[in-house]
Amino acid sequence: MKFLDFTTLFDTEPASLAVLSTYQLDPDFFERRLLRCPALVKARRIVVFMDAGQWFNLLNQDVPARFLNRRYLVVPIRPSKGVFHPKLNLLIREQGGQVQCGSNNLTRSGCSSNLELLNSFSFDLEGGNEEAIRIAQEAFTFFKHACDDAKEETGRIARQWFEELDGTVPWLTAPLPQSDNRNVRLLHTYGGSLWDRLETILNHSPPNKLLIISPFYDPDGEMVKRVYQRWPKCQIELVVQQRTTNLPVSPLKKLRKRVSLSELRNSSRRLHAKLVGWKSANGTGCLVGSANFTTAAYDARNVETCLLVSAAASFVESLFDKQLGTRSISFEDFEPGTESETGTLEEESIDIRLTSALLKADGKLRLDYLHCLEPKPKSIRLALRTPGEQRPRAFITVPNRQSGTATVTPPDTALLDAHGAIFASLVAEAENYRVESPPIWVIQEERLTYEPSGEGASSPKLRIEETGEGLTEFLEELGKRDGAAAVIEYLRHLNIRFHDGGDRLSGKKKFRLRIRDPFHPDVAPEWLLHAKTETQNLEEAIYEFVDRHEKHRLRRHAKRGNVNGMENFLDIFTALIRLLYVYYSRGVVHRPMFIDRLCNYLKIATSGIDLDDDYTEGYLSTVYDNLGGDTDYLQEVCNDLNLLGHLRTALLIVQKVRFVPGEQVKWGSSPKTPNDCLPSIKDKLNGTINKLGLEEPSKMEVMKAMDEYKMFWPGELAEFEKDIAS
Repeated sequence: MKFLDFTTLFDTEPASLAVLSTYQLDPDFFERRLLRCPALVKARRIVVFMDAGQWFNLLNQDVPARFLNRRYLVVPIRPSKGVFHPKLNLLIREQGGQVQCGSNNLTRSGCSSNLELLNSFSFDLEGGNEEAIRIAQEAFTFFKHACDDAKEETGRIARQWFEELDGTVPWLTAPLPQSDNRNVRLLHTYGGSLWDRLETILNHSPPNKLLIISPFYDPDGEMVKRVYQRWPKCQIELVVQQRTTNLPVSPLKKLRKRVSLSELRNSSRRLHAKLVGWKSANGTGCLVGSANFTTAAYDARNVETCLLVSAAASFVESLFDKQLGTRSISFEDFEPGTESETGTLEEESIDIRLTSALLKADGKLRLDYLHCLEPKPKSIRLALRTPGEQRPRAFITVPNRQSGTATVTPPDTALLDAHGAIFASLVAEAENYRVESPPIWVIQEERLTYEPSGEGASSPKLRIEETGEGLTEFLEELGKRDGAAAVIEYLRHLNIRFHDGGDRLSGKKKFRLRIRDPFHPDVAPEWLLHAKTETQNLEEAIYEFVDRHEKHRLRRHAKRGNVNGMENFLDIFTALIRLLYVYYSRGVVHRPMFIDRLCNYLKIATSGIDLDDDYTEGYLSTVYDNLGGDTDYLQEVCNDLNLLGHLRTALLIVQKVRFVPGEQVKWGSSPKTPNDCLPSIKDKLNGTINKLGLEEPSKMEVMKAMDEYKMFWPGELAEFEKDIAS
């Protein structure tokens, strides 16, 4: 059994759209933990589907939620029968994404302390993995179905977002070749009964053994009885947890001839996982996901999602080991839990209700509401609050009718300082009563789409995310203000954007490092001097950051070879070198690690890496091939961005760090100058330039690139100039 921190599944690149689903939602935990993960903190849009009955419960609680319906949209789902119970998540990016299908709710216990089963598939379109793409398409279809059970404004917004994806992320709906040999499929109850499909699968090869993990069962054990009767030669093992699993002992004791219990040991975590695994003459398989082993789940009264996995023996067997074991127990020795499976929650009869409130782009509020007050109230007003406010900050008169839609205009100053969630409720007054509806979160539709450009073109963070410009300066200020831990956290979450097309290279600007003031890397700041205990963590964060960008940015550019991506390639190439050199000079980055990484960057920039355990194309070589060998055009773009000047500069920097005066080497001639160091890297750069028919950069172009780093003293620049001359 491999224990995972659920939040680590979101340590990926920001999603264009994150679609999550849960039975219960803990907004406080969601905002404090999940919303801060890299995949969500800068996701363009986030939507959470949840059960409508549980949503109604939230409305009647004092829930601390600062960003609900402002940063992420909650869509309550009311199925025609049963409850909305899936635990399926879909993270969508333009060129890939991730599917998660498990048993955990988006609550503190579900994501932290329960014993849950998590299943995750990440994929990149360039890396293939057609099966994961199919699962993502099936998940997308499921969420489109869910919109049909959504009401009011939230369903409309979710449908609109999905429709937009059809045009911007075509792989989500593009037909794939038919395949009957899939190892994993996504099943959901919008597509029919789980029991019918399980029965069809197992009838082809009747099971001789069934393993069932479920925290909840029917009071009469109906599903266990079905299996017992349908496959009379099948041994059934039920994994249970004392005082947690609500197994009906009395009716199932009669089946003990073929039904046995295995008690979960070595775990203080509450068992909430769901799995049905089987073994037959033709192989093994399992159904794992949100479905308890109950008729509500398997007969499609509830909305559920599960993965159907074939050849699942190793997967199921690996669940139990020394960390998490089981032992056989008798029915008499088992003490069942008392909690029952959740059924449909009937909404309380409320005399007045605000069903939705939408804040439009023009500042007006569109309301849906109803009441059954007798006698008829003299007035109905909309009350607005923000989190923590006991009294409404504004009242707005609403048309006095029993139900309908109305658009009202808040006072100009009512929401000026509202920078988070907004609560709205209806207040009805008559001579003998004053009643107020439960508050709801106002849907701030314009705020639900996160656009980085909203920070403004001059935002330092935006410039770093777009180009890497000013990263070391920003880290300097961040460390000065908040310490080394903040620098480490920032590096772990930062992703410089990938661009290789569109209007990114329009000829309107040439690449340059736009650092305005000299930056002296050998002068360690106070915050770094006082952070001795954090130095190793900072070093690891730097390596993780640069290695992530080498893999997902530089190598991706090298594989695609789009000439329009040259500016972005150079942005990232120079940002990584500058970061490494600054912290090498300060004693954080070790010299061999610096040399190894810069050599790799130069290989990726030129002709690539071709080793038994490492392969990547070279960016310049791939661009040349894609241009059909058009040397003149490639030279023109290289000149425009001074690419070759920057590659020569990178070589000079790494040679300077590699050179040790007086060093005696075991093989070959000992280097007498920096220019004698790293001959294989130098030959690779020379060879690529010559092979592609490109012109060597001039001394002036190399020094221009060197000067743009703004991190060398005049004496150091003079030494570099001598090395160029030699």
